Amino acid sequence: MEPDQIPTGGGGLPIGALIDGLKVPFVISPFANADDNQHAANENLRIGNYINGTKSVLSLLLEKY
Repeated sequence: MEPDQIPTGGGGLPIGALIDGLKVPFVISPFANADDNQHAANENLRIGNYINGTKSVLSLLLEKY
């Protein structure tokens, strides 16, 4: 199954030069919870999201392509 490619919302990241330089696909995978209040005084990240996100990144890195 091919991954979905969707435009991102919110702020952008300066990854254009990285993609152009490396000539490889690039994946951004957020760990945030829906009510994280990013960049606010009460910003938060649930430990479960961090753990699951870390496992997801590790799975991506260990996948043979």
